[in-house]
Amino acid sequence: MKRGESMRATGIGFLFCLMGLLWPGLALSAVEVELWHSYRAQEREALEETVRNFNTSQSEVRLRVTFVPYDAFLDKITSAIPHGHGPDLFIAAHDRIGGWADSGHISPLDAYVKPEVLGRFFKKTIDPLSYRRKLYGLPTSFKSAALFFNKDLIDKAPQTTEEMVAMAEAFVGKKTASGQHIYGVVWEHSALYFHASWLYGFGGQLFDQRQNLTLDHPGNVESLRFVHRLVTEKGLAPSDVTSIKVTSLFNSGRAAMVVNGPWFRGEIAKGVNFGVALLPEIGASGVRARPFVGSEAFMLSAKSKHPDACYAAMEWLTRDETALVRMKKGFQPVANMALYSGEKAQADSVLAVFREQLKHAVPMRNSPEMRMIWVPMNHALVNAVTGRATPEQALAEAQLRTSIQIEEFRKGQALKDKGSSEDEFRRAVAWGVGGGLLVLVCFIAVFWRRFKRMLAEAWRQKSAYAYVSPAMLGIALLVFVPFLAGLGLSFFRYYQGEYFYVGGKNFVDILSSREYPITDSFSFYYKLFITVVWTATNVFLHVAIGLGLALLLKNPLLKFKGLYRVLLIIPWAIPNYITAIIWRGMFDADDGVINHLFGIEGYSWWQSTGGAFFANLVTNCWLGFPFMMVVALGALQSIPNELYEAAEVDGASAWHKFRTITLPLLKPALFPAIILGTIWTFNMFNVIYLVSRGAPNGSTDILVIEAFRWAFERGDRYGYAAAYSTLIFVILFFYTIMTSRIARATEGAFD
Repeated sequence: MKRGESMRATGIGFLFCLMGLLWPGLALSAVEVELWHSYRAQEREALEETVRNFNTSQSEVRLRVTFVPYDAFLDKITSAIPHGHGPDLFIAAHDRIGGWADSGHISPLDAYVKPEVLGRFFKKTIDPLSYRRKLYGLPTSFKSAALFFNKDLIDKAPQTTEEMVAMAEAFVGKKTASGQHIYGVVWEHSALYFHASWLYGFGGQLFDQRQNLTLDHPGNVESLRFVHRLVTEKGLAPSDVTSIKVTSLFNSGRAAMVVNGPWFRGEIAKGVNFGVALLPEIGASGVRARPFVGSEAFMLSAKSKHPDACYAAMEWLTRDETALVRMKKGFQPVANMALYSGEKAQADSVLAVFREQLKHAVPMRNSPEMRMIWVPMNHALVNAVTGRATPEQALAEAQLRTSIQIEEFRKGQALKDKGSSEDEFRRAVAWGVGGGLLVLVCFIAVFWRRFKRMLAEAWRQKSAYAYVSPAMLGIALLVFVPFLAGLGLSFFRYYQGEYFYVGGKNFVDILSSREYPITDSFSFYYKLFITVVWTATNVFLHVAIGLGLALLLKNPLLKFKGLYRVLLIIPWAIPNYITAIIWRGMFDADDGVINHLFGIEGYSWWQSTGGAFFANLVTNCWLGFPFMMVVALGALQSIPNELYEAAEVDGASAWHKFRTITLPLLKPALFPAIILGTIWTFNMFNVIYLVSRGAPNGSTDILVIEAFRWAFERGDRYGYAAAYSTLIFVILFFYTIMTSRIARATEGAFD
């Protein structure tokens, strides 16, 4: 045998030996499945332990777990799955199932699930996972509200609402050793999720048996009167309540009773002697308060390439033995019946209460229309509880607003039934691109000479443009491409995962105030008015305060100027969302520093548009004046002292020197800063969203926040929100052109 042939034979033999060694591994390679969740703390640790156990015990399927923060979880699911970038399966509450099923985000499980698997779970945790007679998940746990109470303040939990009110009244006027008020009962009374306990307890409803909206139901009215009596008339609960405040009051011994969910258990501080009981009966009716119950479940992505492996993982992770880990280590009220009674019973006293509360709970609807109820009902709760409107008026307004949103949402079905063919879409794109090219050609033809000179100048400076080309490319990708995408989206209507071309209808609806009157707080013109007032007052105060402080810091007789400069810049250096949250707490009606400072304890700034606007204004002024101060201080140091000396020789007063020397010479620096500050303030999202949160009834929201709410809180009207954003751009574009002409007039002031 020749040497070459010998080497070839040796190589082939080696290759076969290598394949023989690797073949078992190749044959047994596991299918990898990605699981998304938003659990935290003990719940996350328990889930990760069960996944490790699964990966250890299984050879054909391997789970990879990804944590996604809750605030972004649902939006990421909605946006990622259609493009094939999302998970194979994920854990979420059942209330979004209807929208996800209609839009093709999730797949039904009926072809996989056997009756003995469904037999593991409580019926009330299975029923909410069904939509249009198809099952879309396997439950992991259920969550509803119950009554937590401090055993050091009350001996036992009340059995009826009369007993609860009597116990709460015993704490009126009582204070802690540090002089802080003690409240009898605390819950987030402005949130529909927690109010549902009283709403259903009083016989109320959100939809009737024919699926008609019934927010103004008599039972709903009675529930609002009950809460108004407890909070406003009797003062048994604080007027301003957030989830953070509920936890703080209970942990500090300032709340005898708290209505909260099972997650609250992990927030209770060590050493707090607490108990958990069923929510009380409504008077002498014998009917207990009936909270919402949410069924959390594993759901299968419609884009998963391994549905069989996904179901195998879901089935394994919902077995009794696996659920026991989540119950013991994650303190979850799991959906498995066997763990609450019989030989496998492992539920502690707290979880046993939530299991009993499940009997009286009402599953949230999982249809898309349910998402449109939350905000109007939350507004109605605030209006009725604070006395800004009667319960009947508040619910009538909520009924009207929700009906409009549901009606607009259902119009999308007509577009879907009609069909938006690919030819229509291509025709719309062709007209848009063709029109854009025609406008560009006309623009070049009209300004040909200037355009020709620009090209010639650019060619002469080609090396300079080469240096800045990476920045130009970055701006194009990060600014212009998203802008063009948003502009294109404004001509479409989104419905259940599909986009339909509607031309300029979104713009016509906004500018004609078709859905809401001009004076309504949801109207574009009302938001524009609030935005203009918000921007003008903020910029004026920023400039006035910043310039005043700059003049003080320029005083040569002032000592420790360096220290003062550092201290005054700190508000600008701290992230504005942190500052906004701090100021929100400072304006709290009961424990806020502002109310204690002015002796108006108990006054709620969020009950009136003026009060909420003032709180936003103070917060943003605190954030904005340092920028203007730094700009003004730098410009002041550039003004020659000889000008002031000459003015003094001529006998000019301080005001005359400021008006004729300082102010004119500050214009070249202040004008660009004012333009930039105006654009920032016009789109200041964080302050308003985190401080007033639009209260009351969205009347302090500005245009950019309204665009956000149309996109994510009112039926996913992305095209409508994109049209809002385009109009904001147009307003700021013309403002920039106008102010740039004024700024040019100040150029060369120091020459």
